[in-house]
Amino acid sequence: MGDIPHQAGTSITAPNGDTSRTDQHHGHRWIWFVTGPTACGKTTIAKALAADLGFTFVEGDDYHPKANVEKMSRGEPLTDADRAGWLEALRDHETVQPSDPSSSPHLVMTCSALKRHYRDVLREGGERAGNLRIRFVFLDAPEEVLVRRAAERKGHFAGPNLVHSQFAVLERPGEDEGDVLVVRTDGRGIEDTEREVGIRVREAMMEDDGSYLRLL
Repeated sequence: MGDIPHQAGTSITAPNGDTSRTDQHHGHRWIWFVTGPTACGKTTIAKALAADLGFTFVEGDDYHPKANVEKMSRGEPLTDADRAGWLEALRDHETVQPSDPSSSPHLVMTCSALKRHYRDVLREGGERAGNLRIRFVFLDAPEEVLVRRAAERKGHFAGPNLVHSQFAVLERPGEDEGDVLVVRTDGRGIEDTEREVGIRVREAMMEDDGSYLRLL
């Protein structure tokens, strides 16, 4: 994304010369969910963001039970009941510190989070733990663009026929969801999207903390 990624615990420098450490940053942990329908680029963008910030990447699809993966592989859309346990598993993982002491305690996680209710479930982790800052990036693109992308990618269990079913239930973030950044991904290269996401996430963290952070 253009900047040199830092490792967990690296100093961060403000314009006035003040420094602190990312793993002691005001005593809280950042959890950024990169969200959107299948084929919107969640994993690619989330990995780039995690590398850029020095955060730990978590692939949300890994938390689906086998039955969900098999269902999607057959082109069958998941129901609210199918997703309930998956969302709860992701919510519970928010409070889990990485087992590797060299990994950052701050996370970038992927999750479609198609509905407001789903995002609310993920927000519960922050409400329960108190020291978590749960934020979202919603990758927005037209349905026809994502159908084409899904058809072109290889080796993924979610095919193009799932795109339509996800758009049928999609609830785009409302104006009252101030913890969500909406980023358009169509009509641009992946590097441009990575760059915008990185800039806007940093700006959001700066605004939230009331300080300017330069990640070195």
